[in-house]
This record gives sequence, structure tokens and C-alpha cells, in this order.
Amino acid sequence: MNASAIPAPILELTPRVHAAVLAGVGDRAPTTMRIPNANYTDPQIAAAELRTTFSAPLLVTPSGAVREPGSFLTLDLMGTPVIVSRGGDGRVRVLVNACRHRGATVAEGSGCTRRFTCPYHGWSYDSDGSLVGIPDRRKGFDNLDPAARGLVELPSEERNGFVWAVRDPHGVIHVHRQLGPLDAELARWDYEHHDVVATMEMKVEANWKCALEAFQETYHFPYVHAQSLVGHGTVANIVTFDQFGRHHRLGVPLKMLGAEPEPLPGENLTCIYYIHPCSVIATSPLGGELLQFYPGPSPASSTIRHTVLSRFPLADDEVAAFFKDYTPQIQAVVRDEDAVVLERSGKGIVAGYSDVVLGRNEIGCQAAHRQILADLADAHPSEKETAAQRTLTSTTSG
Repeated sequence: MNASAIPAPILELTPRVHAAVLAGVGDRAPTTMRIPNANYTDPQIAAAELRTTFSAPLLVTPSGAVREPGSFLTLDLMGTPVIVSRGGDGRVRVLVNACRHRGATVAEGSGCTRRFTCPYHGWSYDSDGSLVGIPDRRKGFDNLDPAARGLVELPSEERNGFVWAVRDPHGVIHVHRQLGPLDAELARWDYEHHDVVATMEMKVEANWKCALEAFQETYHFPYVHAQSLVGHGTVANIVTFDQFGRHHRLGVPLKMLGAEPEPLPGENLTCIYYIHPCSVIATSPLGGELLQFYPGPSPASSTIRHTVLSRFPLADDEVAAFFKDYTPQIQAVVRDEDAVVLERSGKGIVAGYSDVVLGRNEIGCQAAHRQILADLADAHPSEKETAAQRTLTSTTSG
């Protein structure tokens, strides 16, 4: 395992992040930002977010999760069961996991297969979603055209080492346009060759934006992560900030960076990327974490999907040994520390007595909220006096 090659974004950020550590303060927003309680609790605002924010291309999974032809995984994409499948032609597709006969799911878990077979009546589908088998077809479905009854496919694209999709089967997808200037930045990380170590999914009783916020600031580290590897290894409450269109990057110093006049050698900081609308990538010297935050069935619920990535092949025994030890630790940080305080936050917010205030030091949280609010504002440009619009325009001051 050779960790000597430091990615270009880390090299470029190191002087700025080190200077922030020496100064004792990072980049800050111009003022505090107030988010009304309704933005976390109002079902109408939650429904509007589904129509606007979540109509964008969503990062579904790393390409490494379905690297070989025939490999697949199943997941729930905001209430829609899907199969991410790499067909025999090498192309990745995002297929609705529902048989075109009576709707039963045709796949579970993950693996590698040439066929998905419905457990209800045995209809079978190729790895590209084509309907290839109907038992006793001549007895009951002789007038049905199999070519028209393949699994429903969502528009999808593989780019920068990730699979992206839109939720509307009739929609269009342009990931390059969605990413804007972040496209070239992500390309510098070579995510195409990252291996997926493990994925953990959690249901959390808190709004999805509450969950997102926890991974856009390090202000909470001394209080939530004081006893774990994240708190021990990171300089808290100091970040640099760079906007990339609708997305942004935080530079987070690791304690290994040091506080001497010159930074210590090595890869001594983390980049945290916010990818609009609901994904975060946090890098590390050996890989990183992908976090995805999806709304639940109510405004006060959400799903967090946490994936550990390795820059180095897991076939290497040394790499595998490292992640065998590291993965349970980092999963515990998210599950037993972050999720616990998120549910306490969610419980307090849903009571309805208090708005949320974001500090100048929580610049990443503010930037993410501004993008989400812009979606809602752009969707109804002529309805300036509606209750929702009044809510949105009240978020800019403390």
C-alpha cells in the first residue's frame, strides 16, 4: 500500500488550511443565517422540495459497487425500489425493481447474475432489464410484446466514478451540466478506481437537512466526537470554503498538519464536498466516505446511506486488514454519535418552538441551505407573497 501520491486538491489547499490553523479561524459567512422551523417540519415545504430539489440528478452509488458485467445492487431511492445493474454490454442502468406483470420486486441484496427472476410467477429479465422469459406464455400472454414490458429504466449516467439518476422515467439527465465547475474537480480524484468497502443505511427521526448539516461543519466535533477517532484526529471548527457552482468544498485540517510555521509533510487535511442536492464526499488519506441524505415519509424522518471507499485495491492484504479495523470505527462514529444527536435535534425541532440559526463558522451549512432555498424560489418566481415564499425570504439574517 503506497499512500505517497497526494491528490492535487490536497496539495493546493494545504497552504490555505495551514494558514487558517495558525490564525485560529477559517473562512466564515458574512453573517448568521436563520432557517424557519417550517423548513424542517412543514409537509408542504417537504413536498415542494421533492418536486424541485429532488428532481435534479442524484448520486446513486459509486461505480465500484457494480464494477463487473452482471454485478448489481438493490436500494430504495426515496420510496422507489431500484436495481443498479451493469449489463453484459458494460453499461450501468438504474432499473425500477418491480416486475411488469404484478409488481413484485425481482431482486434483493447485491451480487452478480445474468437474470432477475420474479419470485411470484417466474417472469425473468436480463441484466439490462429486458423481459426474456414468461412461463406458459402461450396460455395466457400470447398477445403481449415482451420488448415493451422490460423493467422500467430511470435516466442514468456514469460519470467521475459514480452512477447518477433522475427519479422521473421520462426525464433527462445531464450530469456535466448539473455538476458545473465541480465536474473537473471530482475528475481529479480518480473515483473510477476506488473500491467500495462497506455500505451502512440508517433511518433517522430527523429532517434530511438536519442530517446534511451535521456533515457540513466541524463545530460539533469536540462535543459529539470527543472520544472517537474523528475528534482525536481533526482540528475542529476551522474550515476553508470554496464554491463550485451549486456545490462547494470544505478544507478540514487534520491534527497531523501541525501548528509549526510550515505544514508537516504528508496528506494532512480532508476535503468535504457538498454535491447538490443531498450528497457529501469526505476524503481521507486512504479513501473516503460517501454520505447520502434522503427525505423520509414525513418531514421529521430521513435515510442516511454511508459508504466507505478505498483508493487502494481491497485485494491487497494490507489494505484489507486496515479497513477491517477502520470500517467498524468510522461506522460507529456515524451510527452511535452523529445519528444520536441528530435524533435529539429532530425531536426538538419538530416540537415547533424554535427556528434554526447557523453561525458564521457554519459556512458549509449556510451554502447548502442557500442552494435548496433557491430551488424553491426559482420554482415559483411569481408567487412572492405565498406563505412558502415568505418563509424562504426570511432566512438571511440572525
